[in-house]
Formats: sequence, C-alpha cells, structure tokens
Amino acid sequence: MDVFVTRAEFLEVNCYAVRAEGHDDCIFVDSGFDCAPGLAEIVDEENLVPLAIFLTHGHPDHILGLTNVLARWNVPVYLGDSDRYRLDKPAETLSPQFAQMLQPLVKDWSAPEVNALIDAQTVEVAGLTITAVAAPGHTEGSTLLRVQADGEEIIFTGDVVFAGAIGRVDLPGGDASAMAESLQAFATLPDVPIYPGHGPGSRVGHELATNPFF
Repeated sequence: MDVFVTRAEFLEVNCYAVRAEGHDDCIFVDSGFDCAPGLAEIVDEENLVPLAIFLTHGHPDHILGLTNVLARWNVPVYLGDSDRYRLDKPAETLSPQFAQMLQPLVKDWSAPEVNALIDAQTVEVAGLTITAVAAPGHTEGSTLLRVQADGEEIIFTGDVVFAGAIGRVDLPGGDASAMAESLQAFATLPDVPIYPGHGPGSRVGHELATNPFF
C-alpha cells in the first residue's frame, strides 16, 4: 500500500490518501478544513482516482473540509454511526469557546450525506478492505480503521492513539472509561503501522512499549 498525507492548516489534521499496490483508485481518510488543495495535489501527482472518504470521528477539525472535497470528488462518505449527529451542527458539538472559534469556518456549512460505520463492518473499495473497529472515548463514534491489501495492514487511529499520547476525553461526548476499554482493544491489534489524526506515525508495538497511557 501507498499512504500519502497532507496536513490541514486548522489544528494540523493529517488527511490521507491510500491506494493498494497496482491500483490507481484510492480512498481518503479524514477531511480537515482546507485540505482539498493538498489532496488535489496528491491526486494529480500520483494519477489517483478517489472512490470514498472515511472519517475517523466527527470532530469539526476532521470533517469541515468535506464541502470542498466533495465539490471536487462526489464520492461516498463513511463515519462511525454514533458521531453522525455531529455533522448537523459541528460547532455546537464542542465546548462554547471552541464553538465561537469555529463560527467563521461553519458559516457556509451544509451537512453531507454519510454512510454509517458500525463495529466490525467491512467495506471493500479501491482494492482495499477497510474494517471498522469502534473505539469510543474521544468521541462516541471514534473508529479505528484497519486497512488491508495483499497481505499488508495499516491502521488509521484518528484521535484515539497518537505517537506517545492518546486523545483527550474532556470534550462533550468524551468518556474516560470508554477510552480505557478502547485502549485495551487497541492493545490486541497486530504490530502494524499506525497513522494518527495528528502528528507523526508509529506502530502498534512501539506504542504498547513506550506510550505512557498503556
């Protein structure tokens, strides 16, 4: 598999394009505000054809790029079922201070249609097999995305697990107990590369050995 990344300016969200070896089709993972130009550059340079967008969770910094991305590529969107409500009024799903900061970014927002992802659901697209692993705690619908192709696997962890850290649980919809259970589930995953929603990548085994939250 090939993984390409562009970083959205707002809160530096990692937005990914992924293709299976020998394929021109690809998927996107997460859609940060103003990520469309960066994704377009990747698509043009690599001659890719996007077929779907997968969202790791519904926080505004990971979804507000959908308007511009879908204007360029009219493809289906997938999001954990419990986070779908967050697309209706994204600024109102965070704390009041965040909501005020987000107002200029959501003034032209219109919630797109999304397909619900539930735990253990599998989607096959672009030569890839994407399996959803429900991982609530950061948000109710946070989802780990296990992506497999030709015997290779990578995992997109969103804001559940970062290199050396985990996602915060103090925002509306956060739950420390649920996060603890999600981390236990993460610890059972194979030792493969992970691609978080912010910051550098890592591996499952490296995080289990060095991340102070495990």
